[in-house]
Amino acid sequence: MTKFRRIINGECSFQLIELFDDAEKAANTKNEGELVECKIQNLRVDFTKVTKEKDEKQQQSSDLRQAEKRL
Repeated sequence: MTKFRRIINGECSFQLIELFDDAEKAANTKNEGELVECKIQNLRVDFTKVTKEKDEKQQQSSDLRQAEKRL
């Protein structure tokens, strides 16, 4: 079965809201808390690209052809 991959490129502003056990953990940006909410605003899509996925048989034959070219 043929599959297609859609890649959307763009920009946005976001806000992540996390919960922590204490203020010291929350103040350290290296710590990860319990994610409660993610708000996305000002979403702008620059461009979209669609590509055809290679199935496993196509990928194997492509790999073999590339290996033969190197020899």
